[in-house]
Amino acid sequence: MKIANYELNSPYILPAIAGFSDMPMRELCYRYGAGLCFTEMVSAKGLVYGSDNSGLMLITGENERIRAIQLFGGDPHFFEKAILDERLKKFDIVDINMGCPVPKIVKNGEGSALMKNPELAYEIIKISVEAAQGRPVTVKMRAGFSLEDINACKIAELAEKAGASCVTVHGRVREQYYSGDILFSAIRDVKNSVGIPVIGNGNVHDKNTAFDMFEKTGCDGVAIARAAIGKPDIFAELTGQTFEKDLAMIIKEHFEGLLSYLPEQVAVNNFKKHFVSYLKGYKGSKNLKNLITASCSKKDVMDVLRKVEDLTKGLN
Repeated sequence: MKIANYELNSPYILPAIAGFSDMPMRELCYRYGAGLCFTEMVSAKGLVYGSDNSGLMLITGENERIRAIQLFGGDPHFFEKAILDERLKKFDIVDINMGCPVPKIVKNGEGSALMKNPELAYEIIKISVEAAQGRPVTVKMRAGFSLEDINACKIAELAEKAGASCVTVHGRVREQYYSGDILFSAIRDVKNSVGIPVIGNGNVHDKNTAFDMFEKTGCDGVAIARAAIGKPDIFAELTGQTFEKDLAMIIKEHFEGLLSYLPEQVAVNNFKKHFVSYLKGYKGSKNLKNLITASCSKKDVMDVLRKVEDLTKGLN
């Protein structure tokens, strides 16, 4: 699969996942076979106004073969200024979020709220393409804002007209959030209406569901979001790679990656949700989850990590 001039190693994508797709997670996903990984969604306005939190999300790793950032907002002016920012010059691909269903985002006219305003969506994409100066701009969207207004085709056609190089379609409408049936027909209709690559998204968690997404939509690639949280090796499973899983090593590497660019306390707090996800489904992990929740320092976390190897021994 290609996005503009970028040839992806596989058709499986890690989309932007708020609170999760940090630099260490992206590097792990690339290692296991992801073709493209996006940063967490970053506020265009926050970047322009110098938000420290937004700046931290721009950290990238040496092993990210393609660096891709996702921006969200509702004002074309801020998208233009953010993309022209020197700090974004290192990113190869810029993605625009038009799919986030979170109320505080939608209330501001951002994320999936843009599905209700095609003219503004077009203006944002067009000015972003111009500001990107030749770098590919992609768009993440939903099937529509509501079941009564499934308009992904219209938004995708406008995105292509504005110069976007690829669209990702989450096969649910905003009011469904992250549950309910996937509207495969909406993704298929987008694929049939545009000439740029289309990535299908929604409820893909193994080879069978990935096959269904390809088969029922004709999409060019598949985005793996929640199924990759705590399981970056899912990309190896999907691409048919043989590997020996060492969960304790993966978890430790993720934590050390966070420590490499975050203050210790911030790294510890950010890591807790990842740790719980990594141990999901492991019998006897409740005590370790309680210990990690109570951790306050690097030493506390490392003490818990030493116990992970015993828990997972012989289970992989």
